[in-house]
Amino acid sequence: MALSPVFPLRPARRRGVSELFAAVLMIGVTLSLGGLVAAGAVSQFSLGTQSASLGAAAVQRSAGAQLSLAFAAVPQSASCPSYRGAEEGTTLLVGLFDYGSVPFDPAGFVVNSTVYTGTFGLVAAGGLAQLAIPLGTCAHRSGQTVVAFDAVGDEVQLET
Repeated sequence: MALSPVFPLRPARRRGVSELFAAVLMIGVTLSLGGLVAAGAVSQFSLGTQSASLGAAAVQRSAGAQLSLAFAAVPQSASCPSYRGAEEGTTLLVGLFDYGSVPFDPAGFVVNSTVYTGTFGLVAAGGLAQLAIPLGTCAHRSGQTVVAFDAVGDEVQLET
């Protein structure tokens, strides 16, 4: 009686990859794929950062008016008390320097979340202008957050 081919007399020699070599190969494949994913994520983050930086630079160039605060002062008013030895008044004088390529014509100012609109005068390109902002209440010159804006929508935040 012959044995069926399902049960060979002699076990066939198996050929394949050892378990140790297979584990090393799988670790290598995992590290390679992980490195590709990490490189792609870093690349996307870098592209996003550069895109935001270029966008801000383009907006700044298109505005043309670039302002800096040269000085801030508050002339003393008789109706206002002094605040910790500093004089207070109802008018904030700001000196704005436009180091851009176009003049800045402010349509108004926001001082500590209060909007003041009116005609303030032009800040010429490459020039310094002193502008008076009538506050209506007593204030001192330090600690004010001032945002200058024009009719086009350009705005600049300044701190005193």
